[in-house]
Amino acid sequence: MSQKAWEKGLEKIPQAVGEFPVDPKNMALLVIDMQNYVAHPDYGVLKNFIEADPESAQYYCDRLKIVVPNCAKLLDCFRKNKMRIFYGAYGASLLDGSDLHPLRQARLKEVPSFTTEDFEFKVLEEIKPQRGELVVPKSTRSAFTGTSLDHRMRMCGIETIVVVGVATDVCVSSTARGAWDAGYKVIMIDDASATFTEEDQIYTMRNWAAFFGKVMDTDELISVLNKQ
Repeated sequence: MSQKAWEKGLEKIPQAVGEFPVDPKNMALLVIDMQNYVAHPDYGVLKNFIEADPESAQYYCDRLKIVVPNCAKLLDCFRKNKMRIFYGAYGASLLDGSDLHPLRQARLKEVPSFTTEDFEFKVLEEIKPQRGELVVPKSTRSAFTGTSLDHRMRMCGIETIVVVGVATDVCVSSTARGAWDAGYKVIMIDDASATFTEEDQIYTMRNWAAFFGKVMDTDELISVLNKQ
């Protein structure tokens, strides 16, 4: 098996965490910010990014063409195996955006916000939640800050969390770190997450494997889960 991009140089970094088995028991899938505002080319942040710097935006858009289908495959696997699915979704709950971080509020005139009632807040149609799958609104980078996510997962007996979504080095990694700090075992899925540069994607995955938890690919995880 060829070495993955994020694995290069990993052997030079002291491993700070131990291995753990991939056990579907008490495992949940957590989909972060796969919303129209940042994953649909005609809306919000992604629309602005494409207009401002189409060349740089191309990598992210191409990456989404891989990530969205892989998120759909993972959702299908978890649903077929009757495993828990959660979504974290970013947006202001208050119309004036005053529940957002103060530094985000400072940019509202230049970069308007949206609320949990707007189209931009909704998860992409291709991977939208089904009945019984909880969407946790968040006004922060981490889905574990200022929300009920930790409490709800503990009530469901969740011990291991598979984290996917966008952006890898922003809300996905912030959420994964929040879960790790709360005592969960966390698996990040390389080809089911996207950010704006290849370098940032690789660094985030390498850093996660060295200091926090496990990194896998979509088909690799599905193969393991289907054998259980």
